[in-house]
Amino acid sequence: MGGGPTQLQKQQAQQQASLANQQAGAAQQQQQFAQNQQQMVNPFYQSRMQNGNPYYANQIDQVSGNVAQAFAPARAQLYQQLGSQQGLPSGFKTQALTDLNSQQARAFDQGLLGAQMGQEQAKQGGAAGIMGQGQLAQQGALGYYGGASGANNSIMNAPLQGPSALGVLGGLAGGIAGGFGGGAGAGFAKRLFH
Repeated sequence: MGGGPTQLQKQQAQQQASLANQQAGAAQQQQQFAQNQQQMVNPFYQSRMQNGNPYYANQIDQVSGNVAQAFAPARAQLYQQLGSQQGLPSGFKTQALTDLNSQQARAFDQGLLGAQMGQEQAKQGGAAGIMGQGQLAQQGALGYYGGASGANNSIMNAPLQGPSALGVLGGLAGGIAGGFGGGAGAGFAKRLFH
């Protein structure tokens, strides 16, 4: 009794091995896809993490940045109006330009804190993106590889062949015979199986 695996067990092991190979193939495809995605997006995330917001320099440039450009038309218009006016009171031109400069400075100051916070958020977003890509790469293929490994382990741990019904009955009969001292029980076992 015993011996090698049955034909059914061989077929089941082959099916299990085939499934393990399919899962390993799917894991490799998933891993390759994740790597391709990372190669596309990681430069963006790294740039954001190291450099932050690409518009930050314009946001904090008081002389020629975003706010200065926004006030440039108003400044040009003011110069045009002041240049065409005759007989303005003393100091009027100076006061008008000072008022415009003050408005521009307030607008710049109000935007500066937001620009600084946006710069930090852009850098944190880049770092978070890189971390997220790492987690996706780790999780993506692990399930498939785990399934393939589990399938292979089940093949390795499967019993080669179970005992037959006659073997079980023979074991019971032998136990009974042993309980009767080998006499009547042994005769019963012989009659049962012969």
